[in-house]
Amino acid sequence: MKSRIFVALNIPDEAKNKLFDLTNRLYPDKSLKWESKEKIHLTLKFVGDVDDKLLPEIKNDLIFLQEYKTQLLQITGFGFFFRFKEPKILWAGLKFSDELKLIAQRLEDYFTKFGIEKEKREFKPHLTLMRIKNNPGDNFINIFKNSKFEPIDFQSNSISLIKSELNPSGSVYTEIKKYNLRPLEE
Repeated sequence: MKSRIFVALNIPDEAKNKLFDLTNRLYPDKSLKWESKEKIHLTLKFVGDVDDKLLPEIKNDLIFLQEYKTQLLQITGFGFFFRFKEPKILWAGLKFSDELKLIAQRLEDYFTKFGIEKEKREFKPHLTLMRIKNNPGDNFINIFKNSKFEPIDFQSNSISLIKSELNPSGSVYTEIKKYNLRPLEE
């Protein structure tokens, strides 16, 4: 059997609540399908399908993540990923530390031993808020692109190895293992 996995920085509930309050104020239309709060995370490395026999080794090896400190981040704005000039993903952008880039790079290097290719795109940390099936129009895009708000500061003190199962109703995430980051005071 194979499992589809990724490694993600966990986002605290308080930050997610502030973010969802903000998006509701900007665009209160409930007919759009937003990602659920439980699924909001910052992907550090999307791995893809791996043989289940490798999971114990991966779980054990990723203990190196606990060497890193709690991460200080800030939600600073919104953006879109487009495909064929159509918006496909609405995301929240983040201000982050150089250390977070190092963590992502170390994960890229680590997974090459399993034949997983390194990501060719530059590391661009973001929180996926909505997967867009039908173009919601320029007004929707402009509301988010032009929004100005007080940045949302938060700390993340853990990273998780997560299994993603694709279902007709969407993906279901299951945490395989959580790695606690060191407190900032150390």
